[in-house]
Amino acid sequence: MAYEGTHFEVVPPLSDIVKHFYVIRSGEDAATTVAHLSPNYEMMLLFNFGAPVRFSFAAEALGNMQIEKAAVLGPLRKMLNYELLPGADLLAVVFNLDGFYRLYQVPVDELNGEELHYPEDARELWEVLKRCASPAERVEILKDYISATALAAEEGAQPLLNGADYFNDPLIQPAKAIAADAELSERTVQLRFKKYVGYSPKEMLRFLRFKQVISSIEHSTAASVDWFDLIHDFGYHDQSHLIKDFQHYLGTSPEVFIKQIAGKEFCTTKRGRRY
Repeated sequence: MAYEGTHFEVVPPLSDIVKHFYVIRSGEDAATTVAHLSPNYEMMLLFNFGAPVRFSFAAEALGNMQIEKAAVLGPLRKMLNYELLPGADLLAVVFNLDGFYRLYQVPVDELNGEELHYPEDARELWEVLKRCASPAERVEILKDYISATALAAEEGAQPLLNGADYFNDPLIQPAKAIAADAELSERTVQLRFKKYVGYSPKEMLRFLRFKQVISSIEHSTAASVDWFDLIHDFGYHDQSHLIKDFQHYLGTSPEVFIKQIAGKEFCTTKRGRRY
């Protein structure tokens, strides 16, 4: 592999805000690599200490969009393609649910998930982190900064956090269950989801199902993929329904994904406490 990726885990109470930190580095003699990150619907604060990193979404070719020093990206609804040049040095802060909102107090539904955003403190943080001797030191500085700066979860977000586990039960409609528990309307629950995390409960359910499909493909030891088993196991109506999700999230067909992307610098984010 042309680059090395390292996860840095977090513990409570910071883990209520940050899912994990992820560092990508490559040597000066490494080959240029185009990597792919599965959709994850999470917000990410990105720091780039190497050459500008070009990126694109789904089936789009790499173009002029690039990460230069520090920026926010997300919610990541489409596969992210990014180019790693020799000497790559990236650090990503991957947020949990309302974690980004708690740090920046910006309603997530106001952000375009396919554009970079630049928080006021990001450039100053980049300057501090750039002087650090190691990724571990950078992560510790960020842990201290986020712990000291992020606010407590708002009262309006609490029912969503309390009901997050409902998304793991296929027999439950999360929005209805959360609304019933908190004595709220479903519409209120939906609007709060969009404010704090940038998407609706319905979008989340669709994405989690597709994430399970990708995970099943990645961990399969079979010589070939049985698409009809996947359709049955994950509750798709038919093959066209599954193909539609591949096009929606990855911009390609299941067959092309298997031949050109799966296992070839393609990764999914680690499972967190809730999903």
